[in-house]
Amino acid sequence: MKFNMKGVLFFLLGMSFFTSNAQTKQEFFDYGKVENNKYTNSFFAFEMTVPQDWTVQSKEQIEEIMDAGKEMVTGDNAQLKSIIDASEVRTANLLSVYQYELGSKVEFNPSIMLISENVQQIPSIRTGSDYLFESRKLLEHSQVKYDYIDEDFQKEKIDGRSFYKMNAAINYNKMDIKQVYYSTIIKGFALNAIISYVTNEQKKELLNIISTMKFAQK
Repeated sequence: MKFNMKGVLFFLLGMSFFTSNAQTKQEFFDYGKVENNKYTNSFFAFEMTVPQDWTVQSKEQIEEIMDAGKEMVTGDNAQLKSIIDASEVRTANLLSVYQYELGSKVEFNPSIMLISENVQQIPSIRTGSDYLFESRKLLEHSQVKYDYIDEDFQKEKIDGRSFYKMNAAINYNKMDIKQVYYSTIIKGFALNAIISYVTNEQKKELLNIISTMKFAQK
């Protein structure tokens, strides 16, 4: 069965959870780059190893998927659409990596994505747990109905930095898709990593990628 990821990775791509005090990205903000199988980002001062045979999406491909996913999430909900549109000036899709090229004849295409959002003007957001709390509320009100979303968020250290994680699950196209959100706050930005998978083997491989994150400042 061919599985089209463009129809599933809906809420992850560029969706912001807050509407007030929108700001443009600062000039020194870094989207990062991939060289020699390593993603590096000077603004967040970290790096992550990307498997050599995995597919890194271009910025244009990421934006195309984001646009398709936004329509799927919001449907005819004009208010939710306006929330997401207003947020785009301060949400950055940093990295999108798939195990296989998009369009490959595979049952499911596991992925890892890095997304950041400026939360400097939101006093209630101080930790990754705070961010995930607001994220959960948005997911609950989207047009896509989830089978499960964590209510409590566990803290996990990645290279000495504290992240909080949220598990989510949805049945889409008769397939049980699972995701894990990781979130931390750096320099007033929420830095989020999201993995999407179906099997435990896929999850293990994605977690191995997450574990390669190295931070200059903990």
